[in-house]
Amino acid sequence: MTVEQVLTPLVQPAADAQRQLATDDGAIDGVGRAHGGVQSALHSSDADTGRRNANLSAGWSGASSDRRQEEAARISAASQRLQQYSGDVRKAVTRAAEILKVGQQTNQKLIDDFMRKAAGLLRAAAALRAAGDTAGAQQKLTELAKLGAEVSGQSGMNLDSVMGQLTGVVGELSGTSGATSPSSAGLSGAPPQSFNAAPSGGSSSTGAGGVGGAVSSGAGASTKKRLPVAIPPQPGTGVMVNLPGGGQAEAPNETAAKAVRAALGQLGVPYVWGGTSPGDGLDCSGLTQYAYGEGGLDIPRTSREQDIGAEVPSADQLLPGDLVCWDGHVAMYIGDGQIVEAGDPVQVGPLRTENAGMNFVGFYRPTG
Repeated sequence: MTVEQVLTPLVQPAADAQRQLATDDGAIDGVGRAHGGVQSALHSSDADTGRRNANLSAGWSGASSDRRQEEAARISAASQRLQQYSGDVRKAVTRAAEILKVGQQTNQKLIDDFMRKAAGLLRAAAALRAAGDTAGAQQKLTELAKLGAEVSGQSGMNLDSVMGQLTGVVGELSGTSGATSPSSAGLSGAPPQSFNAAPSGGSSSTGAGGVGGAVSSGAGASTKKRLPVAIPPQPGTGVMVNLPGGGQAEAPNETAAKAVRAALGQLGVPYVWGGTSPGDGLDCSGLTQYAYGEGGLDIPRTSREQDIGAEVPSADQLLPGDLVCWDGHVAMYIGDGQIVEAGDPVQVGPLRTENAGMNFVGFYRPTG
């Protein structure tokens, strides 16, 4: 079992929490601008209505004039309430974003501290095992499991605190808006979905600690992105790559071929948690990101973000350079029923869809 397989389930709850705390800064700025525009438009409209009403009153008197004045006053009051409510919404969104940012930072620190301490415990366990002290090594692994439980509990408490604060923000907005405001029809005491939903695609502003393929972004059954189906290349248009053992396989294009060659060039390199240093140490997604970078294609850092490009419907349609993705691991298909992956060390093995109980996501062709 690799280091990645040991640590993934331990840090998974904190990684899930980090996903829930992610924010879309662009959308938040957009809401602020939109409500600023609403307030400005309402203010201008209210001022124009007041001027027109004053001009009309100067030459009009009697009961009809009085009713017109009363109606104008009601419209002006409603406009001012809407301006106030729009300003309250703008402040609430800003406050919610600040709460989420603090929650992200707190949770990220928990993850980083866990990874640092876990690395030390694993090194100690390996040294004890090498010295023949099996009991001592097992004790270190027991301490690691306890550490994982602690970080999960602390992350859960942090998440609960953030959700409680968001509920308070929405509650305050509902309480200040009044019976005639838009909030009376749509807001409740629970945080709206936009405050705590997972981002779609790659919009997340914060990942799970920047630790490569070690952390998945979901629990339970994996959810797939809606991607186009990979189109097989025309015969004779591919690029040949040499495989270990003397065989050859045809990659769909030069980018994929270069990626395969680069990945195979790292055979024997040690597995390093969060590693992105070719020749020195790589983790699973560090290997694939490096390989495609050598091919001229920049792909995301983590394994759970590398299901990109186009989806390959079945194993018999795989071509060299295609990625085999789980929710906490990634490998590269090289042809002839084989994959290259950052095990310990980087190695070639037979194609598979099972990996230490992880959810299998699918096959993907980054080049489309």
